Amino acid sequence: MNLNSQEKQYTQIKQIISLFFQLTKIRIAFIDPTLHVITSEGLLADPTNSTNYFEKKKNLIFFPIVTNDRLNGLFLADKSDITVNMLSLNQKSLESVANEVLSTYYQRVLILSPLTKDEINQNLQLFNLLINNSHNATPLVPIKNSTSPITTRNKGVNDIDIALNYIDQNITKKLTLLTVANNAYLSPAYLSRLFKENFKINFSDYIRLRKITLAQNKLMTTTQSINSIANNLGFSRANYFNKVFKETTNLTPLQFRKHYSGSKKIYTIYRDLTWNDNISVYAASKRFFQQQGIDLKEKDVNGRPCIVAIEDLSSLGNASGWVFLVDGIQPPIFPSELYVKDKTVIQWIFVHIS
Repeated sequence: MNLNSQEKQYTQIKQIISLFFQLTKIRIAFIDPTLHVITSEGLLADPTNSTNYFEKKKNLIFFPIVTNDRLNGLFLADKSDITVNMLSLNQKSLESVANEVLSTYYQRVLILSPLTKDEINQNLQLFNLLINNSHNATPLVPIKNSTSPITTRNKGVNDIDIALNYIDQNITKKLTLLTVANNAYLSPAYLSRLFKENFKINFSDYIRLRKITLAQNKLMTTTQSINSIANNLGFSRANYFNKVFKETTNLTPLQFRKHYSGSKKIYTIYRDLTWNDNISVYAASKRFFQQQGIDLKEKDVNGRPCIVAIEDLSSLGNASGWVFLVDGIQPPIFPSELYVKDKTVIQWIFVHIS
């Protein structure tokens, strides 16, 4: 399947799983030509996890999927969820959903007649065909080699990446846990747990910080009215925006705009999955700038490493200089002394220093 990213390919399968559940209220999973299992909660790339999954599922029924006349995987469901007289109808429903999602990428998408585990055990040709084709098939979720991101990263990482991508594209809209979960094809409870485990923050607090950070950037770099900024970020009432802004930054939007007026440059660094308790704000920032190919100049100040120039803007011998904010607030300590731990966003701002 020729798509823009592996995450998007992975999403196609989860979309089929989700749409089929919405249509039939039957939960299904998928096994691809590389014998990885995709469920509604994510990818089981580890063979041990896949084995454990099948051991727990004793009464499975399998729906082979064929794309462009090539066997490309198996959808599977618990046999107890499907009555015998509904098998044919469920097969047609799954084929309809699969065509809806995959017709852009394949000319022909078929769901074959369902097979029980016993029927597969009696005739192993299907599994042999599936496995033997794994080297030359065009899998619905292609996994190129053992170093592929999908095979090496935890399934939760892939899931949160999909959610973050949706948030990035829709941050100016009203974002709820349910909205993001539905668009990432995850359960709200599972997505909430991912944020707490990976970002050390509640989902709603993460969205709040993302929106307030964007508001800060607008206040510093544009002449937009506060009411307009609030409205463009999905706040229905300006007074509520003002309240949330002050609770987050300790300043009102007007105070913030005055304090950081004349800012020439802003770099915003959002938390990623490499942050942990042992990484300082300084280290996380330096890594970001290096990854982006942005030149830095550093200097020890009282024995502590500090960033004094980013690109061509320097704090040395200048009435302006670089300051940093963490979660919307300017800390009173050096960036090397503050650890990211449960932090979400770092901003570097080149401002006039009075």
